[in-house]
Amino acid sequence: MRMPTAILIAVLTAGTVTVSVQQRPPNLGGTWVATKETPATVALAPSAVFGERFGLRPEGTNMALIRPIRGRATALTNVFPTDGTETAVFSFSRPCIGQSGQLISMAWEGDVLRYSIVGTFAPGAIAPTRSTTGFAYRFRSMSGDKLVIETTARDAASGEIRPVGTVYARSTEALPEDPPLGPKAPPVAPARIGQVGWIAGDWINVTASGSVEERWSTAAGGGMIATSRTLRGTNVMTAFEFLCISERDGTLVYTAMPNASPATDFTLTKIDADSATFENPTHDFPKMIRYSKRADGGLDATISGGPTSKPTTFSFKRKQ
Repeated sequence: MRMPTAILIAVLTAGTVTVSVQQRPPNLGGTWVATKETPATVALAPSAVFGERFGLRPEGTNMALIRPIRGRATALTNVFPTDGTETAVFSFSRPCIGQSGQLISMAWEGDVLRYSIVGTFAPGAIAPTRSTTGFAYRFRSMSGDKLVIETTARDAASGEIRPVGTVYARSTEALPEDPPLGPKAPPVAPARIGQVGWIAGDWINVTASGSVEERWSTAAGGGMIATSRTLRGTNVMTAFEFLCISERDGTLVYTAMPNASPATDFTLTKIDADSATFENPTHDFPKMIRYSKRADGGLDATISGGPTSKPTTFSFKRKQ
């Protein structure tokens, strides 16, 4: 007899037969849209527990999760192993703001797909904070075109934690998505914002024609921000700049907005106790920006247009 939904393995030892049955997981692929139907197993959640719509796509032993992002035309895709392996998922990066994130595991438990948030990453934190509550979503197929997602929520009236759920219906509408965020190559120079905290301060470079100033905030929350201005003489401003350094994808990114122009990113390529080098080889000028500590307590900022370009260094001292 053919059994399309099971794999039967028979092992004969010493006249006995042991039969192991492994059920195939239900097909959860497709776009899912929240409904107002009441789940049969738990109370109806006051709002859709996993958003108004999302997508799932089986990819071998992995599952791709596609979720729309407010304010963006395309959805964000993350691919998770379904064996319980923990995967770090970071927020969509924005200039100057350190990324927060979650540590996620996804695993099949019989015919239920469990999506667990096992930890969180705060901007600027060295390691994730492990969850003590084991917050999870359970995806349970109701039929070919319906599934219920169960989780827990605090009751507004009693304050008690109780099981709730939302019923989702399969839709033929595909979600426009960005390329999948699969495994990434490790950054060239892994770093956290605290490693460049020595750049913070009110700095000035004085020349015969005027001065250049940079005012850097302290490192906090995964980033630090600055303003810069160039003066001719003592009172004529000829240029200004908004600057920041922020954590992104395991490294640091230096963002420059000269004269309020669109942001240009330079990625950290080298760091030690006394210097940090940021590069963007596709930018016209500069292609490299380096900050270095001096033995006298000053700060050097060096820019260069590439390997064959003569670098320019601005030597700053702390402004009194």
